[in-house]
Amino acid sequence: MSSSASTTSTARPSHKQLQQQPSDPDSSRIPVTPAVLRSIFASSRTPHEERSISRVAFFRFTGFLLSCLGISLAAARGRGIKSGAALLGVV
Repeated sequence: MSSSASTTSTARPSHKQLQQQPSDPDSSRIPVTPAVLRSIFASSRTPHEERSISRVAFFRFTGFLLSCLGISLAAARGRGIKSGAALLGVV
């Protein structure tokens, strides 16, 4: 019995073969972005409904920012504004 070393090589497609393969059908789709989703939902509403939803979203966002500001001021008052300024190197 003879022992001969055999090497196995895996066939890898060349760069040209990869380019010739049919493209993925999903690659021709339009990417889903927030703007695309918004336009889809906006097209199903009347202009009056769109204004109402936009107004509600604006006031909720404004309330969120004001609550963040209030919490930050309450936290700063609790530990003293001077110590907060000292951390920044102002004092």
